[in-house]
Amino acid sequence: MPQVAAEAELAPGTLYRYFPSKNALYVELLVEGYDILKERLYSQSQQTGSAQACAAGLINAFFTFAKNYPEYFDIIFFVLQRENIDAWRDSLSDEQLNSLAGREDECKDIAAEILKTVQYAASDDLKEVVDAIWSMLTGVVFCLRGREDFDQICEQARNLILLAVFGKTKLPKLGSLSEMLNVGSENI
Repeated sequence: MPQVAAEAELAPGTLYRYFPSKNALYVELLVEGYDILKERLYSQSQQTGSAQACAAGLINAFFTFAKNYPEYFDIIFFVLQRENIDAWRDSLSDEQLNSLAGREDECKDIAAEILKTVQYAASDDLKEVVDAIWSMLTGVVFCLRGREDFDQICEQARNLILLAVFGKTKLPKLGSLSEMLNVGSENI
């Protein structure tokens, strides 16, 4: 906390007034990261076009978030994984844990709405389908981010998921992550 206070050019006592502990500060970062991701996903879900184009936009928004906000991505998807959550349960209140889980659910609900439009899965399977896709996207980022061909890998992953969801043998050109990153952030 003293290092954070120094970096923010605050007295440590002032920082503790707003964040009584390291964990409180960390939770705020998690909330902020989820809010950015949710805004990006929601913005894409409101675009006009086919369900496939909307789904492609959501996937691109996820990868773009991971690329543009790597620190937020890492804390969201590392800290809250099943392997790590038990260590955090003791240090976070139930309210904080529920808030974080709710934000993740809100992000996933945006994707579920797109899948509902194509009647991809029965409603009782929808959560599992979204969780599987969410996990695949996260795995691509964690395992392959930093590679020179990361943008192409993201494009291939997106196309494979779209192929699985929409079942078409030939996918239309939807634009690469590189092209998405070259447009203004208002379009992402």
